[in-house]
Amino acid sequence: MTLGFADLREARLHALWDAETIQRVRLAEGATFDELLRDIQTALTAFNDELLRMPHYGDLVAVQDEPVVEYPIGGSTGVEEATEYAAPTPVRGKMTGHTLPLKAYQRALGWTMRYLSEARRARLDSDIRRALQDARESWQRHILQRFFNNAAERVGNTAGASVPFADGGASDPNYVPLTGPDGQQFNASHSHFLRLAALDAAALRTAVAHLEEHGHRAPFDVIAARADASTWTGLTGFKAPEWGGIVYRMSDRAQLDETSDYYGYIETDFGVARLWFTARLPTGYFGVFKTYGPNDPRNPLRVRVNPNAGFGWQIVPGQWVNAPTYMAVLYSEYGVGVGEDRTAGVCVRIAASGNYTPPAIS
Repeated sequence: MTLGFADLREARLHALWDAETIQRVRLAEGATFDELLRDIQTALTAFNDELLRMPHYGDLVAVQDEPVVEYPIGGSTGVEEATEYAAPTPVRGKMTGHTLPLKAYQRALGWTMRYLSEARRARLDSDIRRALQDARESWQRHILQRFFNNAAERVGNTAGASVPFADGGASDPNYVPLTGPDGQQFNASHSHFLRLAALDAAALRTAVAHLEEHGHRAPFDVIAARADASTWTGLTGFKAPEWGGIVYRMSDRAQLDETSDYYGYIETDFGVARLWFTARLPTGYFGVFKTYGPNDPRNPLRVRVNPNAGFGWQIVPGQWVNAPTYMAVLYSEYGVGVGEDRTAGVCVRIAASGNYTPPAIS
């Protein structure tokens, strides 16, 4: 990636491209700023639709335009034995909540007027694709950063207003998870940020159990570091994806493309966990979550958007600098926070000692 405007210097041919040969087969490809804006907006429309359907990342989030999330918390039972004369004691549920962040992001494309009239279309399309890739990477990074971060974040003038998953009462001492479906009782010290000694089947079972005891049911999804792939595939209970309807010799598998969104499945005491790897997560970390499908409010994370700006990325066209330079700015407002169920995700750090500390997400 190169910072700055694309000018006539970028219109030169690569060293091994023969100018005479190219001129015989290539028509003049002048492009106007208005034409580019239409192309960028078309690309953004498809890109915004992709965000919520993006494999794995779309399964983690739901979108809302309100700034707050409110939800019930656990407490003592409200049922008492009926008597003939005494009136029952009224009981009301306890509630708490937190605030979702909202930040503005931008990515600029810039060209000179003369460059637009001289540039090959392939170069212009490459600029657009690079901008969309940057927006995609930003989306993925912010989702994973919030998922694995055990610290509360400031929103506006309030410190710690955007809370993590259940963190032992560090961010909100009033938060107590609801009683589990089989009578499991929890208190404010309950945490979904774990430090475990080894990356093995027992560690996965411990993490999955933290979801199952709150009423989440299999299948579960595991976010794992690509650097730890060989360890995961060697765990007891690992099963590679099936190749439905295909019979192959051992040497044939390398010739086939993987058709699954998951790298494999691991059977645990509480059901199947589906495994996917990402290079954004460093070695020694993994997370487990329960998804209910794209944009379901029961998903672990919530994306807040500005209703005036809309969801996704929009183009802000303009002649931001005096002619002959043109700039188009891709603009988005969103923030990622934890949803209304602070038990829907579990984060694990593998270390011999110490506490959980959040990973650096690349």
